[in-house]
Amino acid sequence: MQAVATILGGLLSLYSLAIVMRIVLSWGGIGELKFGNAYRILKSVTDPYLNVFNSLPGLQRGNLDFSPIIAMILLGIVNNILQIFAAEGTITLGIVLALITSAAWSVLSFFLMLFILLSIARVVLEYRPSANSIQYIAILDNLLRGPMDKVHTMIFSGKEMEVKTLLITTAGSFIVIRMLLKVLFDWLTQMLANLPF
Repeated sequence: MQAVATILGGLLSLYSLAIVMRIVLSWGGIGELKFGNAYRILKSVTDPYLNVFNSLPGLQRGNLDFSPIIAMILLGIVNNILQIFAAEGTITLGIVLALITSAAWSVLSFFLMLFILLSIARVVLEYRPSANSIQYIAILDNLLRGPMDKVHTMIFSGKEMEVKTLLITTAGSFIVIRMLLKVLFDWLTQMLANLPF
């Protein structure tokens, strides 16, 4: 059974690599232009799996599509389970739950870091505007509108607020939330991994 897990883990690693290649080659239509039939075969192998995640709500934000990240994380969880089983010959429910919790933190951490970086970029553009910054400000404001509205409501009770103050508070809030959630998820992952069943 461990040999089967090893083989399946290797196949999943290859499939993950195929998905990464498909995603990279889709940027700017490179795959279709330069690789033609090979790219179409790659799409036919990877797209059925990726399409399952395309329909999930909340993973598309404008031109950004985060569904491949979730698809890759799920493959990573399954691959980790197979690798642990291949090495140990057994796996506990606690370890499976710890792997899922760790993967959930990876997704949440990614989005929090993304919002932190976007918030910081928006603060920089607010303090150092340039001729081209208006279009970037519009894009960033569109991406940050929901989180900024939540911060505005929760911290400032919706009162009139200077944009700079709201932006700095939003960035700071994301940093604090990320630090607190990291401690919580680390503790939870460790606790689950130590479960005897």
